Amino acid sequence: MSDDNELVWQSAIGDYSDFRTQTFEGKPVLSFFNGISLSEPYGWGHGIIQILDASYKSIYNVSLTAAEENLVTISDIDPTQLTSYIDIHESRITSQDTILVTMYNVTRYDLSSVGGPQDGWVADCLFYELDIKTSKVLFRWSALAHVDEIPISSVQQFYPIADFGKNQSIPYGYFHINSVDKFEDGSYLISSRYYCSVFKISTDGTVEWTLQGQTGGDFELDGGLSFSYQHDARVRQDLGDVVQISIFDNANSEIISGVNQTKGVLMTLDTKAMKATLDKEYVNPQDSVYAFSQGNLQQLDDGHVIMGYGSTPKIREFSSDGATVMTAQFGPGDGLLFSYRAYRLPWEGRPTEPPNAFACIDQSSNTTMLYMSWLGATEYESWKVFTGSSTSSLTLNAHVERTGFETAISIPGQSHLIRVEAQELGVTSGVSPVTSPSNSC
Repeated sequence: MSDDNELVWQSAIGDYSDFRTQTFEGKPVLSFFNGISLSEPYGWGHGIIQILDASYKSIYNVSLTAAEENLVTISDIDPTQLTSYIDIHESRITSQDTILVTMYNVTRYDLSSVGGPQDGWVADCLFYELDIKTSKVLFRWSALAHVDEIPISSVQQFYPIADFGKNQSIPYGYFHINSVDKFEDGSYLISSRYYCSVFKISTDGTVEWTLQGQTGGDFELDGGLSFSYQHDARVRQDLGDVVQISIFDNANSEIISGVNQTKGVLMTLDTKAMKATLDKEYVNPQDSVYAFSQGNLQQLDDGHVIMGYGSTPKIREFSSDGATVMTAQFGPGDGLLFSYRAYRLPWEGRPTEPPNAFACIDQSSNTTMLYMSWLGATEYESWKVFTGSSTSSLTLNAHVERTGFETAISIPGQSHLIRVEAQELGVTSGVSPVTSPSNSC
């Protein structure tokens, strides 16, 4: 959608996640998860990361198969129907033109140490760095392979162990990874919803430090800093021993909800003194939001912040001093309609598909109503309208400014054939097929 709430581009219907513009090899692209998602109590998915160019052509499909990585899903899903096991939670293109993705793998594990079955099942959480063009694995990390550093017993309360882990259909999803980012030194920042923690993972896979939202973990929290069940942990500034990170603090879960308002958090971590300090919170006390799941925080170049509220169908923009400058609501209630993340980013769309024109005859006024649009195109400014009795006799009838996604005009009389042309800086950039008006509007 544009800033003035006009449609720019709409995909076909599908199960998508984390739709946004990114940069790949110096060019703007659109990226998103495309597959199947599993609702709570699972909260993950299996699919590909699809990448489109500025013409909306699909140029790369990033994937990982079960055969490549020995991946397993819940028993209720037919694995032969899955073309890729990449998860919904992350699809971040790095400055090295690689991509960070997450994965959920259902596997057997002894849960007796935390009150579960000895022959139990867990949903192991993994993240990968992949080559975009080939899907080659460049780095792989598994939470289950590091239980000596991140014990399962340290997980915060979410679903009782007694209800999960008994079989392949209801694995114990204790970690729930939901974002991955990179530090300047090549290490990784990951977020675990159910540990209420973010972790720095070194390039050899070891856990360098843990920041826990209530206890601090390896850090001492300053008096104003706390978070829980968070999403979207991002490196904002990396100065080596001092880093600034941001999170979307849900502060709501299956156990506690509606008590602590959801907020955006900027914090500074001193990794020598091991202190975590709150820099800024983004919250609107006049419009309380308690986002149960999902969500993100995006910093704009002008210092403003965009927050997408996930399971609450709102998008909000804050100024650098924390004042609310825009709120958009795109659906009713909580959990009825949602968007995993929301972004505000520049985009120039230049589709190869032609513009569309629809015309109809208004018999009562003896006029032809004409509606013109060009899905995905952002750069044209006006329309030229050609009418006539045959394709060879079409002549210029009108030249009108573009008005939003769809431009409508009324043409005196009953036109037989119509063609429209989109104009960019006075030059034709797109030509519609010739159309005949419907007999009535």
